[in-house]
Amino acid sequence: MQFEYTPVPNKAVFGENSALKLKQEVLALGRSRVMIACTKGMVGRVQHVINELGDMCVGIFDGAEPHCPERVAMAALDLFKEKNADIVVAIGGGSTIGIGKAITLRTDCPNIVVATTPCGSESTPIYGMLIGNHKKTGRDRKVIASTTIYDPVLTTTMSAHHTGTIGMNSLAHCVEALYAQKTSPISDLFAHEGIHALTAGLRGSIKNPNDLKAREQVLYGGMLSGYCVTLAGIAIHHKLCHVLGGHHGIPHGESNSVALPYAVAYNEGAAPEAMEHIMKAMGTTSASGGIYDFASEINVPKSLKELGMKESDLDIAAEETVQTTPYNPKPVDVKSVREMLQQAYEGIRPVPFK
Repeated sequence: MQFEYTPVPNKAVFGENSALKLKQEVLALGRSRVMIACTKGMVGRVQHVINELGDMCVGIFDGAEPHCPERVAMAALDLFKEKNADIVVAIGGGSTIGIGKAITLRTDCPNIVVATTPCGSESTPIYGMLIGNHKKTGRDRKVIASTTIYDPVLTTTMSAHHTGTIGMNSLAHCVEALYAQKTSPISDLFAHEGIHALTAGLRGSIKNPNDLKAREQVLYGGMLSGYCVTLAGIAIHHKLCHVLGGHHGIPHGESNSVALPYAVAYNEGAAPEAMEHIMKAMGTTSASGGIYDFASEINVPKSLKELGMKESDLDIAAEETVQTTPYNPKPVDVKSVREMLQQAYEGIRPVPFK
């Protein structure tokens, strides 16, 4: 057995009402001038958390948008500098966390995340920004949150749709970690546990939004999904979702919900051990079919057509995906990826590739 393992360099504070510990976590990092980053709708939901900061909160940027457009991130950076802040606290999901990463990348200040979704982005070195029609990404471990607070209470207002679609994004991180380029026994453990926690937690959370035990499982799975990305990396699935989001305007959670079973089917013959892990964690006899059935069970979008994508754009998406996918267990080519996209466009039960 040979592998390399570098632990994820962040602190996790997990549990009910843990968001109220934000002030002490800021002080623990030696900081005192906080800029909050969030969406407009988030401010009211977390006002009690902001109030706990008192005078330490010197500014609130509430303009986060999907895919973290460049103009939004730069506006947040301008406010951060204007307020002479020394730490950014992102309260929300992936788009808001992207703002925190953009600021840390350009100022070297630490960032804290109060996670209100299970996206896992807080624990990854991957940063992204929508520049024009393209989602540009990079890697730098310094953008990983210094501390992340996981409070299931803050997730209970998420709709069933957002719970399901963002959960599918996290599930995809765990699944891809099983056949990514830098797999190890450690990442496999995180992936298996993450798949199990997410599938159980998503079922319970969608059935009863106030089930804090189920919400805890979803956040726990999301946390593990971020570790999976950091340790093992990604493959064709997430590169495809970046293409669908950047060039074709499809929200990230929705694109993950549709694309995951087809990406798994694409790789099924090339990564048999990974598929065994997926089936065992989910209790199914087919990796791609099990994910397809689970997506149907939690009622997330099932086809690219349903998401408004034009069939005439599938050729372009296939070419872009091939151009931007540096690693995948099954080699990528335009013809095969186009065939995969056709299945995803129609939303049919995935057919494994040979």
